[in-house]
Amino acid sequence: MVAAAAAVLTSACAPSATGVQPGAAASEGTASGAPQGKVTLTLGSWRTEDLAMWQDEILPAFEKTHPDIEVEFSPTNTNEYNAAIESQVQGGTGPDLITCRPYDVNRSWIKKGYFEKLDGKPMLGNFDDLALSPWSDDAGSRYCVPTASVLAGFYYNKDIFAELGLQVPATQDEFLAVLKKIKDDGRYTPLAVGSSESWQLAYNGLYSIGPVYWKGEEGRQGLIKGTKKVTDPEFVKAFEAFDSWKPYLPKGFESLKYPDMTQLFTLGKAAILPDGSWNINQVAVDGLDVGVFGPPALSAGGERYLQEMPDMAIGVSAASRNKAAAEEFLTWTTSPEFLELYVNKLPGFFSMAKTPVTYSNALARDFATLKQGARLTPRLGLDRLSVGTPPFDDEVWRVLQLMYNDGLTPRKATEELQKGLSSWYTPQQ
Repeated sequence: MVAAAAAVLTSACAPSATGVQPGAAASEGTASGAPQGKVTLTLGSWRTEDLAMWQDEILPAFEKTHPDIEVEFSPTNTNEYNAAIESQVQGGTGPDLITCRPYDVNRSWIKKGYFEKLDGKPMLGNFDDLALSPWSDDAGSRYCVPTASVLAGFYYNKDIFAELGLQVPATQDEFLAVLKKIKDDGRYTPLAVGSSESWQLAYNGLYSIGPVYWKGEEGRQGLIKGTKKVTDPEFVKAFEAFDSWKPYLPKGFESLKYPDMTQLFTLGKAAILPDGSWNINQVAVDGLDVGVFGPPALSAGGERYLQEMPDMAIGVSAASRNKAAAEEFLTWTTSPEFLELYVNKLPGFFSMAKTPVTYSNALARDFATLKQGARLTPRLGLDRLSVGTPPFDDEVWRVLQLMYNDGLTPRKATEELQKGLSSWYTPQQ
């Protein structure tokens, strides 16, 4: 789930029922009244791989109960999406419904006036503040309805665990003891982790196990508000805990890429794969009995923390001529019908709504169970801390790779991060 770069979208949006492009200025009547006649909405997204799902499953379910509204799913390649939306909106051809990036990218779009404000809309009542905040402005106004999040944890080979008499670790000490026992046995690699691609060291490693040290939102918000520094003991300990994985990595881990890690695990050569829920379909291969556990607590019975990254939401374009119809669609996306349909067509993506949903995929159910009783927190560096130079999140990628490949110490890594952050960041009070 690497943060996407930007380029330009070339596909044009379909005209509205009035014959005017959806990106054209809205009139008062169409913004507030019920849709007149057949209305066509366009939904912009970066997930081209979901085209068939939306066309064949999700949108027909919506249109069955909303015969006067047609929705066209109009995706763009992930790496082109950000600039595509900006180009379209500025050119007056943007979609009626915009899939929202979390945190800083979306905050910049809010400041540019891309979205209709949703404050006071009943549809927001199905989400708590943590779910809504990635798509809110500095004053707390809401602009997007959450669609899905992704989680991070540890896939494990149940057969290897049974063969070696291992139990799922509940504490950090137990986790290291499990890794040592696997290594001492000598037949399997304890951790399927490579450091060729630095992003996953952060997203599947540090940001997964770190929250138990910096206490999730307490630490993350502390960095944002300036009441904490990356050099504080709790952050240093998190980096040290991640550094403690190194003796249990595969030989030649420095050259292993993300797909290599997955393959090492699915071939039965590694016992544990730290990874995200988005990789469920690639991990759950035939003949492999896979389980999942969450980041261990610091001590027995201690507080558990789980990385839940808000992945996407949907907002109404401020320039749409069909805002009432667009809001009807957004309201439907908060319904049990949509929530169940969406998360079960995309195993590994999870509802952020308060309404309970049932997951048909076994590993998705296991991941969802990890949320029970855990304190949820998003990735450390993507909210406000990465809009300047150097971007904090990119710097985390860099120093973690230096830790694994070049022997940079955890303390030196945190010092470099704090130095870079202090060079430009003004804390939010």
